[in-house]
Amino acid sequence: MASSDDDFNKFDTLSDDEYLVLIEKFYEKNANNFAFPHLDLEKKQRLVTELFSRLRSFNSNATHLCLKTVRLLTRDREGLDALTGSSVLEPLQKLAGLECTKVDVNPVDVQNVIEAQKCMSNLIYMSPAVQKFYSVSGVADAITQRIKETTATKLDDGIRFFDMRMLFLLTALNADIRQRVREKFHGLSYLFEIINQIMSSRSEPVAAADSGVTLSNEDIDYLIEILKTLYNLTVDLPNLTHSYAIQEEEEEGHLMRLVSILRELLLCYGPNDEKQMDLRNHIINLLTNMPKTCFEELLSPAVLEDENGNDEHNGKNMEAINIILRFLDHRITKTEGTKNAKDALLPVLQLLILMCQSNRTIRKFCRQFILPPLGDEVLNLPTEGQKLRNKLTRMMTNPNSELKTLSAKLLFVLCKESVDRLIKYTGYGNAAGLLYDFGLLGPQHNTNKDQYSSDSDESDTENYKKIRDQYGIDPVTGRVNVKRHEDPTEGWTEERKMVEVDKLVHTLDRAMTQGLIKPMVMDPHGNPIPAESVLQFREANLLAQHPDNLRASESSDDEGDGGQSQANKPK
Repeated sequence: MASSDDDFNKFDTLSDDEYLVLIEKFYEKNANNFAFPHLDLEKKQRLVTELFSRLRSFNSNATHLCLKTVRLLTRDREGLDALTGSSVLEPLQKLAGLECTKVDVNPVDVQNVIEAQKCMSNLIYMSPAVQKFYSVSGVADAITQRIKETTATKLDDGIRFFDMRMLFLLTALNADIRQRVREKFHGLSYLFEIINQIMSSRSEPVAAADSGVTLSNEDIDYLIEILKTLYNLTVDLPNLTHSYAIQEEEEEGHLMRLVSILRELLLCYGPNDEKQMDLRNHIINLLTNMPKTCFEELLSPAVLEDENGNDEHNGKNMEAINIILRFLDHRITKTEGTKNAKDALLPVLQLLILMCQSNRTIRKFCRQFILPPLGDEVLNLPTEGQKLRNKLTRMMTNPNSELKTLSAKLLFVLCKESVDRLIKYTGYGNAAGLLYDFGLLGPQHNTNKDQYSSDSDESDTENYKKIRDQYGIDPVTGRVNVKRHEDPTEGWTEERKMVEVDKLVHTLDRAMTQGLIKPMVMDPHGNPIPAESVLQFREANLLAQHPDNLRASESSDDEGDGGQSQANKPK
């Protein structure tokens, strides 16, 4: 389809078949384009108006072609006003089966429903006017209603995916919609049920010795949209303040159930590591919205016959916490020193701090993982190595203030907010920034002693105690005091020492002569002046090191000369 004015002026004279031929040519030519500079607002309005005026008379295939063409136009922000009128938005809502008064819970023309949803998603994302229109027209209500009525039945995967994407966009942009979905339609419960259904339908073990659930790419894509929507629905709950008390028992029950579901979801497998990490990233983002009282739900009673003893602590199965810690380790390895580090690491650091502050079992397990008892590690700097302690200590001096603060705070919490213990594990030089920010550079003390248990977690290894007693630990660097090298001239003869001294004097004299260096000496008035020779430089150093001896020697020489001069002086 060409872009001349004639093409747009002759729409009225074309039959439906001729019009569809032009639309098909336009689509094929622009299928991969995201901008249409040859279409100004007037031309785009003419094209869209004609398209929707003929849409009612087209069959399913022709309608599909027209909707795909509209989807192309929704990619371009320029001239988007041509697509934001009610003459466009209402038909799209109807074709998507999301009229508030008539929700289509069993769509027949699936391909056109999905295309209409794609158009709506793009427009909601691109245009505040469309966001407002669909907020008022009840799209979120209709989506929630369709979710509610199809929870127990099978809805096409593409339709349910774009329903959830639109619900995510609308709840992200409008607080009133969040409250309505949460309270009027009980959206949390239905979304919980969908997650449980997906896990139940994939509950066959991946191997005989493995009880995990393996999710498909499509499952994970859909679950991510659900998790993003749940994040929106929980981000501004009145009682969601990370405090230790939640007033509403019903609300507390919902959130505890959600955390329990998220624990099971953390244990699921993906078709590949990338998809699995992507899913866990969104689970962790959602967990940061949860109040501290709910984190106990991430733990479960340990199974006695469980062979994986690394995930057991104090009679609790810590597999979910272990996954979060390994996720942090993986993210640091992948993003350390890159521009993406902040976005990749802040949510998981924030979550671990919240969990460790509120749950003693989680804190002790995390400390065992991140800050195990010290041993030979003190032979190296705390920043040297690839253990999680080393990586977090390196981040304590990161240029990004948020990343630096959260990394340091996590280690501080694991040390039960003991300044002495933090310095022991990280060195005073690395901890100074946090201590300054928290006003702890004065006398060392535990800032929140009552918040933590009184029993000691100290269990230094015998190797650590031996190294500490033998060499001592430098509190600034956090490692053993570096042993001074022995005298390199030990065992040399006096002749060899004189030869080496001559070499050094010759080298120094040549450097001074060529102007490479300019050693300074002090004149009688105490002002620095350039030394004229190595001999003058040596004498000045001797005078500085042994001024009394040198003056006494000079005085003695003067007296001897004076006596001789006096004796030889003619009378």
